[in-house]
Amino acid sequence: MGPKSTGAIALGTALAVVRKATGLASNASNALKVAQSIGSTIRATRQVQQITLSDLAKRAGVSKSVVSRIEAGLTSPTAVMLAKLAEGMTVSLSSLLRGENGPPVHIQLAAEQPIYTDPKTGLIRRTLSPVSPDATVEIVHNSLPARKSTGKFPAHALGTHEHIVVQAGKIEVAVGKRVFVLAAGDAAQFAADSEHSVRNAGTKKAEWILVIHSPPRVTKR
Repeated sequence: MGPKSTGAIALGTALAVVRKATGLASNASNALKVAQSIGSTIRATRQVQQITLSDLAKRAGVSKSVVSRIEAGLTSPTAVMLAKLAEGMTVSLSSLLRGENGPPVHIQLAAEQPIYTDPKTGLIRRTLSPVSPDATVEIVHNSLPARKSTGKFPAHALGTHEHIVVQAGKIEVAVGKRVFVLAAGDAAQFAADSEHSVRNAGTKKAEWILVIHSPPRVTKR
C-alpha cells in the first residue's frame, strides 16, 4: 500500500470521525431544545393555574428541585415523570409536549406532531391527535425497544379509559395486579385509574396505538 493510499484512508477515517461527532452534537442540541420546550410549557401551565413549585412537586411525588430543573430545561424527564406532572396539573401529557408556542389548533399535520423520546427507556411517543386544552381524547403512537419497560404510569382520573391496538411485536400490559400479553393485531381496553405499564415482551421493537379517553378536566387550585 503506497503513501497515497494510506493518506486517503487516514483522510476518510478523519472525515468519518468528524461526521459522527457532528451528528452527536446535533442530537445533543436537539435533545436540549426539546427539554427546554417541555420545561417552558410545564412552567407556563403551572403559572396559569397559580400552582407553586412546592405544590406541583408534592402532587407529582417528587422533589421541588427536580421540578425546578425540568422547568429550566436542565434535565430530560421520563415519560412517567411527565405523566405525574400532567396529573398534578390535571392536563394531558400530550399538552406538555406541544411546546410553549404551539398553537391550540384542531388540525395536526404529520410534520407538527410532537415526538418525545424517553431518555431512560427509549420509548418514542408521537402524538397523532390535535392537542387542545379541552380535549378529552388523545391518540398516540408508541414504540418501545426490545425487552424494555415504560415504567409505571400513575393512576389517571376516575373515569379515564385507555385503548391499545398493537401494530408490531408483542407487549405485556400491567394494570394494577392484572397482566396480559398482546401480539400484533390484538387490542385491549381498560380503566386507567390505577397504576399501569407496558413492557416489550419480544426481541424486536414493539409498536402500538394508544387512545386515551379522559373525563372533562377540572382544574385544581
